[in-house]
Amino acid sequence: MGLLSLAAVGEAQHDHGHPAIKDVGPADKQQDERVALGLSQAAEAGMKLTMREHLESLQAIVAGLGRQEFEQATKVAHEELGFPKHHQAMQREAGATFPPRYHELAMAHHQAAEDLAAVIPSQDIKQILPQLDRTMKACIVCHQAFRL
Repeated sequence: MGLLSLAAVGEAQHDHGHPAIKDVGPADKQQDERVALGLSQAAEAGMKLTMREHLESLQAIVAGLGRQEFEQATKVAHEELGFPKHHQAMQREAGATFPPRYHELAMAHHQAAEDLAAVIPSQDIKQILPQLDRTMKACIVCHQAFRL
């Protein structure tokens, strides 16, 4: 009984108020209802590379803002998340066709990034952070709707 109590206290102290991460069994898994894009292997590889670059770009923007390197953050937002990246991604995806909704979401993401690039030079964090939030939400909405 004493060891059981000690183990429970140890587990509670280790928890730090965060929910425990547990293995999820087959009955616990939620059905993935996202639309599969059904891309060729080459197009899927290109898209995965682009998505990793998007994530790295978001991190670079946040880091640049933290260091008050507004010019660099602006450049990354435009070149790596904005419309220039869209054109590069289209080349990587080897002529793949996408559902109209995917195209709408991609354009919304690139436009949000362009809007972010436009507001960063203001150096006004109260304007920048909401636009960064909109840019990140554009990524999330697409990932919630589609899968590879």
